[in-house]
Amino acid sequence: MKTTIFKKLSLALVCFVMLGLGACSKKNDGGVQPGTKGKTAKFTITVNGAPSSAYISFVMVGASTETSNNTIWKVNGVTRENEQGVSLGKNDFSGSTKTYVVESVTPLRLATVGIQCLSPDNASYTISYKAEIDGQVKNDSQNVAVTGNADFTHDYSY
Repeated sequence: MKTTIFKKLSLALVCFVMLGLGACSKKNDGGVQPGTKGKTAKFTITVNGAPSSAYISFVMVGASTETSNNTIWKVNGVTRENEQGVSLGKNDFSGSTKTYVVESVTPLRLATVGIQCLSPDNASYTISYKAEIDGQVKNDSQNVAVTGNADFTHDYSY
């Protein structure tokens, strides 16, 4: 139990640190500045067969090139007003919706994704994660089995 709590806190800390590092970058660092093109991001996430004991966490955080705009994401076509991050957990996948498409609605300087899927009771379920940045596939993990011996824990920066 302590390990699971530690993993949850670690994942949250990593996401906040990554966002903080992006927000603290110097203006002359060669990165994308406000008013420039930036990048687009699209993440497709599917979870099938997750038992009630599963721990599922997908966190997407972005930093927009448009500093006056806090709305960065839309989820399954619905814009999330004033949200710079999207968090999907076990309860999001327990109903009829098993797939979520999270897309940027503004140009991004950076996007980070933290994923942690665990099965403490060793019940098997599958997850799929696809990341597209500027229309190019950067990560594509399809039908990955999560069991007590095989978790799916990753942090990505784009």
